[in-house]
Amino acid sequence: MDPKPHFETLARYNRWANRRLYEVASQLSDAQYREDRGAFFGSIRGTLNHILVADRVWLERIEGTGPKPSSLDEILHDDFAGLRAAREAEDERILRVLVATPTERFQSVLSYRSMAGTPHELPFTQVVTHIFNHQTHHRGQAHTLLSQFGLDAPSIDFVYFLLEPK
Repeated sequence: MDPKPHFETLARYNRWANRRLYEVASQLSDAQYREDRGAFFGSIRGTLNHILVADRVWLERIEGTGPKPSSLDEILHDDFAGLRAAREAEDERILRVLVATPTERFQSVLSYRSMAGTPHELPFTQVVTHIFNHQTHHRGQAHTLLSQFGLDAPSIDFVYFLLEPK
């Protein structure tokens, strides 16, 4: 089975889920956006920035170019509007990268260095799986935080993406 179409679908789902989550997050006041709620990255601001940081770290490893954040808790965009625009751009970048990736690369191994400089090698498909799994994990945290603020957090399960008319 050629895994490329599967990962392209996950990239489209990822974009869809992020758009839905950010639409609800846009209802937060600036104070709520920044409020430390005890999540792993503290606030909605910290959590959503972390997801963007991790995507940029992994895409730089895959492409060998692009922004390279210095820490996993770096705040790339302090304001929500800037972060939302960067998220949209990064989701488009993820899709572009996967569409442009030759099918053979999905059978390869990715050699990279951790942020601490330690060399690693992992199957490329597992790295791409991790990118989407990581986003899902932290989107779930952000979803909980939105619910804590009394907002109607969106349905972002993969099956709802699949069932939505295209």
